[in-house]
Amino acid sequence: MQSIHTHFDNLKINSQHRRIVMAAGLGIFLDGYDLSIIAVALLLLKPQWHLGAVSTGLLGAATLAGAALGGLIGGRIADRYGRKILYLIDVATFFIAAILSGFAWDVSSLILLRFILGIGVGMDYPLSSSYIAEFMPKMQRGSGLSWAFTLWMVGAAVSAVIGLLLLQTGPEAWRWMFISGALPALAVLWLRRNLPETPRWYIAHNRSQDALKVLRQISPEADSQALHEAIAAQKQDEQPIRAWSTLFQPAWLRRTLLILIPWMMMDISGYGLIIYLPTLLGSFGVHSHTAALLWNVIFDLVALGGIALLALTTRKIGRLLPQNIGFGLDVLFLGTLGLVALAAQPPLWLLAITLFGYTFFNNFGPGSTTWFLPVELFPTDLRASAHGLATACSRVAAATSVFLLPSVHAAVGDGWLMLILAFTALIGLIVTMLLGRNLEPGNRSLEEISETDPETALQPAA
Repeated sequence: MQSIHTHFDNLKINSQHRRIVMAAGLGIFLDGYDLSIIAVALLLLKPQWHLGAVSTGLLGAATLAGAALGGLIGGRIADRYGRKILYLIDVATFFIAAILSGFAWDVSSLILLRFILGIGVGMDYPLSSSYIAEFMPKMQRGSGLSWAFTLWMVGAAVSAVIGLLLLQTGPEAWRWMFISGALPALAVLWLRRNLPETPRWYIAHNRSQDALKVLRQISPEADSQALHEAIAAQKQDEQPIRAWSTLFQPAWLRRTLLILIPWMMMDISGYGLIIYLPTLLGSFGVHSHTAALLWNVIFDLVALGGIALLALTTRKIGRLLPQNIGFGLDVLFLGTLGLVALAAQPPLWLLAITLFGYTFFNNFGPGSTTWFLPVELFPTDLRASAHGLATACSRVAAATSVFLLPSVHAAVGDGWLMLILAFTALIGLIVTMLLGRNLEPGNRSLEEISETDPETALQPAA
């Protein structure tokens, strides 16, 4: 007899699944859009408000710091009270803060507003990833998560184009850049207005009949008798919701460290380069604002290609192999650029190869996989909490990097900065290789992946 989980895992992809991926992915679009628009806005704000390294770092890190708090709050609320309850609140928070950011009167008010905006972004991370993972059939789960995450880079690329267009309107263009983020937020609110709660959350909270209603909504052609038998069998598997501290118990600690450390290492280099790329390009000889923004657009499109390649191949090669490949090539590209920069200013062709190579393979690997591994490695009652914790830790690392990067760059120069970022990628590679053994999710069901004993329950994916 098939369990209710098996029925969900074996569904064929339909329009409802695609809408779920789009609705979740557009929340990720907002994150990519807003965290990238600050890179363009800083080109105007730095000279206009006479921002020093500390103020620039605080402004760049404010949203990331807010996202750390939002991830912790959102993940635990989602596990206890449902994924849907925050699915509109988080975007509404983003919408209001985006508009108010355009009316900031000084750097302190803008930092505060972007911190609040970050709370909305952070809450959406564990919600969107859990929502997709719990709805998608097991064979399409990895590609569904990957395609949803492509919208992060779409958001980043769109923000660069919008920023380039608005840059021509004058010194106050940064206000419209921040306000522009409210428009896609409206689209997300509309698309999410009547999405159902996830069936796996219903089952984890002993509400199997509600899970059955969702399954009928997603797949009206399902056999009613088989579903009722599955519901009756499912009640035998009921378990109490576990505490947040479970993530640090011996049975789960290796997985917890696997989702925390590589994501933190990836964000140290990733967000520093995203937010300060136009500024960093200036130190490498690209001085025109327009040229820097065009580089930024190409940077985002190359990243989009890396995520798309993962989406097309993850069903066969899994998640951990791309993560290892990505980290390894991050070390190669950033290390090469750093070593050359120590001796002389790198030629434009080398700058292009190393930065675009890093961008492509980082997003083929850890830039994407660190986002959805947390929701695959943990059971339903810990899934959003685990992702929320990973989101929080990664955002603390990213905020620290964004805050310190201008000062570190000023102190050590281009070469040593690139070598420092390469070293963080090396740590990510080593941790993934050591802790990821036998933890490849592959194409198995979430219930099989998240068995309590990781050493015996998880073998290498077929």
